[in-house]
Amino acid sequence: MAPAAPIPDTPGMARVLVGTAGHIDHGKSALVRALTGTDPDRLPEEKARGITIDLGFAHAEWGGTVFSFVDVPGHEKFVRTMVAGAAGIDVALLVVASDDSVMPQTREHLAILQLLDVRQGVLARTKADLVDDETGAVVEAEVRELVSETFLENAPLVAVSALTGRGLPELKAALSAAAKAAVLRDPAARPARLFVDRAFSMKGFGPVVTGTLDSGRIRPEDRLVLVPGGAEVRVRRVEVHGGEREVAEAGERTSLNLAGVETADLVRGLAFVAPGSLGPATLLTAEVAALEGLDAPLDDGLAVRLHLGTADVAAKLHVLAEGGEGRQALVPGGRAVVQLSCLEPVAARRGDRFVLRRPSPQETVGGGRVLDTGWPRIRRRAPLSAAAAGILAGDDDRAVAALLLAEAGPAGLETADLARRLGVRGDAAVAHVDALAATGAALRLSPSLAAPASASVEMARRADAFFAERRKAGVPTLLVGRRELLGKIARELPEATGEAWLATLAAAKRLVVSGDQAGPPGAATSAVADEAGGFARRIEAAWREAGFEAPGGLTLAKELGTKPQVVAGLVQHLLKSGALVRLSPDVFVHAEVLAGVEAKVVAQKGRTMSVADFRDLLGLSRKYLIPLLEHLDRKRLTRRVGDARVVE
Repeated sequence: MAPAAPIPDTPGMARVLVGTAGHIDHGKSALVRALTGTDPDRLPEEKARGITIDLGFAHAEWGGTVFSFVDVPGHEKFVRTMVAGAAGIDVALLVVASDDSVMPQTREHLAILQLLDVRQGVLARTKADLVDDETGAVVEAEVRELVSETFLENAPLVAVSALTGRGLPELKAALSAAAKAAVLRDPAARPARLFVDRAFSMKGFGPVVTGTLDSGRIRPEDRLVLVPGGAEVRVRRVEVHGGEREVAEAGERTSLNLAGVETADLVRGLAFVAPGSLGPATLLTAEVAALEGLDAPLDDGLAVRLHLGTADVAAKLHVLAEGGEGRQALVPGGRAVVQLSCLEPVAARRGDRFVLRRPSPQETVGGGRVLDTGWPRIRRRAPLSAAAAGILAGDDDRAVAALLLAEAGPAGLETADLARRLGVRGDAAVAHVDALAATGAALRLSPSLAAPASASVEMARRADAFFAERRKAGVPTLLVGRRELLGKIARELPEATGEAWLATLAAAKRLVVSGDQAGPPGAATSAVADEAGGFARRIEAAWREAGFEAPGGLTLAKELGTKPQVVAGLVQHLLKSGALVRLSPDVFVHAEVLAGVEAKVVAQKGRTMSVADFRDLLGLSRKYLIPLLEHLDRKRLTRRVGDARVVE
């Protein structure tokens, strides 16, 4: 973290990330060195062999723009390292040597840039001092043919020599023009995320990581979370281009000195993110394009290497046909929605670009864009419709938010989870929910929980079905306990979500909610309810008067002139209201009667009593006495000691 030639921290100064690409020994590192004055090759092996093995970094400023260069290896053995370096670049610098022309890694690097959706670039014909003009013209024609119908088709092509300096002013001007045309990251658009490309320990500082800040801002004393892993760290110090900074912003090459983590736990591919903004993902729903010219289609179940950010993980490709069914193949040059099942978690979010490579033989086969990180595994029984796939693949985040809420159903989504799924800040997710609610497409179950409006229809249907079943069984339309109702209509939901639905249905007048009870609309005032209330009062009075010897359900039904099912339903109602107390499956007693019995027992405080003593005191048979004594034990009014009990 020691300062080394810091770049001026001028407010408003544009900062652009430039990534080199091209075949081995085509002069990428020498060109970066000529442009910046910094040798990007840092490893002794790189200097000894004269080739780039790992990522190299350099920076320079001209024309009011700070250029950060990521120098990538050109050898085919190090393509995965090249992909890590190319992730997140703003401008590509495709290098072709004048004495070698277009080579295999030139083509593969260009394909990777296309897959990563790089949109601005410059072409450099290096080693221009080694060939005559005629040869140079032939090479330039071959380069133009290569980039035809790509984002580099109309890019400037500059002949340069790192040795003599020829063309360097023209190349700088071309890079400046490309930088102005590039769509740079808005630091405020997304929460902070930095993929690690290097990690080391510095004496006196501790763990240090470097990477390109993909989004957001990072300041000293910020808290970040390691993904995957979950460790929370504190940022001690922030550096950009070798100079200490109070804030690093999206698009900048950044070094972080961290507390709360060991250097041994930090490797390329991990990411540091703002707390709560992103979690580890192992199942990615994505849109993938297969490269043209492949020898064979990409079959469903194909083993691939997923390169996302600086991560490189094994994955399986599941190609989905229209309707979401699997067991398909993606033909060369084709495009499809897929699911990628990763063997290790990655710090992915919606919109991330990635590259797919075949592990053996090693070759780039395709790439694409992450559409969602939380969609359930798609199977034949739960297909992804063509309409849903189209929405996910689109750029309308609000439409995607509506789709994700619809997929969640009555369970809804916390706005924090919605933000993570969309890959946006929390306030942006809230704005989407508010807009959907205003159009009637969504509703808020709580300040932090939203659901699709269609789910209210489903929950109301469940409630209606529950009460209809009770009426069919002859049970009057009475208020029931909230828990009983929730157990029937919201069994699969968290308790808080179920309670939120009761409140929502009550506000919509689809339910009556009173205290700890709920019922259908009009339950509290209908004639049926009034009649049932009269029955309930008479049943309660019968139990109060009879003590433990209450009449059976058939007897009560006959006395009331109603059905036994009605009596059974009213008894359940009285139990839930607390008017009756269940001592055992077959023994009920009125709460007032029980209170009187308990008072008699408590008056014997300190006495040790046998079952016979209790029988004599209370005048109850064993049928009622044993359940009563067990009840007294549970309430700790008595304590069993052998065959006797001590009154507490």
